[in-house]
Amino acid sequence: MSAIKKVFLDTNVLKFSATSLLRLKPRRAILDWGHTKSEMVVHDLIHHNPNTRIRNPELRKESDLLEAVARLVKDGKLRAFMQIEAEFESWGLPNMLGGGGFYGAPIEQADAPIRYERILMGAGFDAEVLQLRFLVGIKSPRFIELQKVTGAMQGNGKYCLRQLLDAFHIWCADHNCCDFFLTLDFSLIRMVAKHRFKLPLPVLVRPSELLGALHLDEQVGRKLV
Repeated sequence: MSAIKKVFLDTNVLKFSATSLLRLKPRRAILDWGHTKSEMVVHDLIHHNPNTRIRNPELRKESDLLEAVARLVKDGKLRAFMQIEAEFESWGLPNMLGGGGFYGAPIEQADAPIRYERILMGAGFDAEVLQLRFLVGIKSPRFIELQKVTGAMQGNGKYCLRQLLDAFHIWCADHNCCDFFLTLDFSLIRMVAKHRFKLPLPVLVRPSELLGALHLDEQVGRKLV
């Protein structure tokens, strides 16, 4: 029996999995008090899916497949991982409050490639600045290579925090021997694909590619039995 595949979840996977947000929807209603009627604005508690506003049909199609990926994790056919820095990144994403998570699928904690402690936030500190300083201070050759691959280095000592985080997440996935890195950042997939010969693991995939790869592996497994 083949080992269960491991997938590292990019932070945007959590963002596009938040499809059932509890929100208050206003509507006008006539209230009958018996002796008089009044028109008032009342609010209904609804489940809101922000993905319905996605204009890019390709992105909408891929985001709709995330629940199928989560189902595989819940069924024990796939293992999902994230590292704590990816979770911190999700705190700043819109539409996460009241709807985060990965459709109830268990997410395992991935180890960082290095042992570290750092300040997350505090009075007089900007959380993003602290995170940027932490990432820039890592001098691992592997991480520096990944920074170049993701475009994190902007020249003249300048760095892009988002792309630094991309490099760090991929590094974590590589360190934890994940087979796949799941993301809905199509530009990141294209950028890393240009340097595939340098990065044997993990394979960066969108949801449809992950589902397709797992389906093929399942078919091969059946033939071998």
